[in-house]
Amino acid sequence: MKTLKEYLAESKKVYSFKIKVAGDLPEKFQENLKVKLDRCKVMTLEKVATTPVQKLPLDFPTLENKEVTVFEVVCEYPITGPEIVSNIKDMGISEDCFRVRGSGEPSELDQLLVDDEPSGQALLNDSQYKETTAVKHKEYFGDDFNKGFLKDLEKSAKARKKEGMQTEYKLPKTKTDKAGANSPIGAKELR
Repeated sequence: MKTLKEYLAESKKVYSFKIKVAGDLPEKFQENLKVKLDRCKVMTLEKVATTPVQKLPLDFPTLENKEVTVFEVVCEYPITGPEIVSNIKDMGISEDCFRVRGSGEPSELDQLLVDDEPSGQALLNDSQYKETTAVKHKEYFGDDFNKGFLKDLEKSAKARKKEGMQTEYKLPKTKTDKAGANSPIGAKELR
């Protein structure tokens, strides 16, 4: 049987974040960030990856030709993304140059699926509607379509008759109530 300490050790919650910094890092950035986040008992703060220089980095649409350095932070005590953002801003880095994402937020792969690059042109300004699929209008409406539709209905009704299925719905006969047919006062005429 497990002791209480073992149960508590298993149920320990951690708070993990990814910090992305675009451009050149200040000297001792990693050490200074660890000191700033020390009150949250940082378990790990490690540099995970550095992307090559990209014309438009993924999370930084306003910056051009920058490399992105990704750090992963895991803390024992609760901390939020905005708290980490304010700590990094205190270190003198512009908010345009970094992003903080929690472990529950969408990942880069999810963001790639969402970020379909639009053409930049309004589709309604195109009088020819070039991006629409070609539709044969006779197949969807008009006299020919209506005649074909009625023929299909007739064929399906015949098929149901052959199978012995009911083709028409008949209302059940209603019973007339004779109790209210005579007047309660009497049936004699007044003269």
